[in-house]
Amino acid sequence: MLLSILRGDFYQAFRYNQLLFILLPVFVLYFVNYIYSLICNRISLLEKTPQIIWYVLIIVLLLFGVLRNIFPYFAPTVI
Repeated sequence: MLLSILRGDFYQAFRYNQLLFILLPVFVLYFVNYIYSLICNRISLLEKTPQIIWYVLIIVLLLFGVLRNIFPYFAPTVI
Protein backbone atom coordinates (compact mmCIF):
# COMPACT_ATOMS: atom_id res chain seq x y z
CA MET A 1 0.00 0.00 0.00
CA LEU A 2 2.75 2.43 0.91
CA LEU A 3 4.56 1.79 -2.36
CA SER A 4 1.37 2.55 -4.26
CA ILE A 5 0.98 5.82 -2.35
CA LEU A 6 4.59 6.76 -3.11
CA ARG A 7 3.92 6.11 -6.80
CA GLY A 8 0.78 8.26 -6.61
CA ASP A 9 -1.58 5.35 -7.28
CA PHE A 10 -4.08 6.12 -4.52
CA TYR A 11 -6.83 3.94 -5.97
CA GLN A 12 -4.63 0.84 -5.83
CA ALA A 13 -3.39 1.79 -2.36
CA PHE A 14 -6.99 1.89 -1.17
CA ARG A 15 -7.65 -1.51 -2.73
CA TYR A 16 -4.66 -3.01 -0.89
CA ASN A 17 -5.75 -1.87 2.57
CA GLN A 18 -8.87 0.25 3.00
CA LEU A 19 -8.63 0.88 6.73
CA LEU A 20 -4.97 1.81 6.82
CA PHE A 21 -5.46 4.08 3.82
CA ILE A 22 -8.19 5.97 5.71
CA LEU A 23 -6.27 6.09 9.01
CA LEU A 24 -2.88 7.02 7.54
CA PRO A 25 -3.51 10.80 7.68
CA VAL A 26 -4.48 10.46 11.35
CA PHE A 27 -1.29 8.55 12.13
CA VAL A 28 0.81 11.13 10.27
CA LEU A 29 -0.92 13.96 12.17
CA TYR A 30 -0.21 12.31 15.51
CA PHE A 31 3.40 11.60 14.57
CA VAL A 32 4.05 15.19 13.46
CA ASN A 33 2.36 16.50 16.61
CA TYR A 34 4.43 14.16 18.77
CA ILE A 35 7.71 15.31 17.17
CA TYR A 36 6.61 18.96 17.50
CA SER A 37 5.76 18.47 21.18
CA LEU A 38 9.18 16.90 21.82
CA ILE A 39 10.95 19.83 20.17
CA CYS A 40 8.87 22.55 21.85
CA ASN A 41 8.37 20.78 25.22
CA ARG A 42 4.58 20.89 24.99
CA ILE A 43 1.88 18.35 25.75
CA SER A 44 1.20 16.22 22.68
CA LEU A 45 -2.13 15.05 21.32
CA LEU A 46 -1.12 11.54 22.34
CA GLU A 47 -1.25 12.53 25.99
CA LYS A 48 -4.53 14.43 25.60
CA THR A 49 -6.39 11.66 23.77
CA PRO A 50 -8.74 9.71 26.06
CA GLN A 51 -7.89 6.04 26.51
CA ILE A 52 -11.28 4.92 25.21
CA ILE A 53 -10.36 6.24 21.76
CA TRP A 54 -7.20 4.11 21.74
CA TYR A 55 -9.17 1.04 22.83
CA VAL A 56 -11.76 1.59 20.10
CA LEU A 57 -9.01 2.05 17.51
CA ILE A 58 -7.32 -1.19 18.55
CA ILE A 59 -10.64 -3.08 18.43
CA VAL A 60 -11.44 -1.66 14.97
CA LEU A 61 -8.00 -2.64 13.65
CA LEU A 62 -8.29 -6.17 15.04
CA LEU A 63 -11.86 -6.56 13.77
CA PHE A 64 -10.84 -5.38 10.31
CA GLY A 65 -7.96 -7.87 10.31
CA VAL A 66 -10.33 -10.73 11.13
CA LEU A 67 -12.99 -9.63 8.63
CA ARG A 68 -10.35 -9.21 5.96
CA ASN A 69 -9.43 -12.87 6.30
CA ILE A 70 -13.06 -14.08 6.33
CA PHE A 71 -14.71 -11.99 3.60
CA PRO A 72 -13.10 -11.68 0.18
CA TYR A 73 -14.50 -8.14 -0.25
CA PHE A 74 -11.88 -6.78 2.18
CA ALA A 75 -9.00 -8.80 0.72
CA PRO A 76 -6.33 -6.92 -1.21
CA THR A 77 -6.88 -6.92 -4.95
CA VAL A 78 -4.77 -6.01 -7.94
CA ILE A 79 -6.23 -4.35 -10.99
